[in-house]
Amino acid sequence: SKSKMKKKTTKIQEAKKILKKKFRVNTKVVFTEDGEFVQQWPPVQKSSLAKADEEDDSSGINLDKVKEILQEEDKFDKEEYRKKVKEKHR
Repeated sequence: SKSKMKKKTTKIQEAKKILKKKFRVNTKVVFTEDGEFVQQWPPVQKSSLAKADEEDDSSGINLDKVKEILQEEDKFDKEEYRKKVKEKHR
């Protein structure tokens, strides 16, 4: 009877299956009626370090490199936030 019973898949196993199939999950892309691109969520990373990190296929997470990427991305985010506040005040 034990061989007939199937094990229930865990959330971790399901996540690994999705990663193997290379699905893009938790993303949202908005287009106008004309088919023009409006926005994407989550926003695409703009830093050059992030692009270089995507191409690098080393295993594991390099915390120092990730920290540098986040600091560089933070600069872009602050700049966009400033623009948004200036538009709001106008």
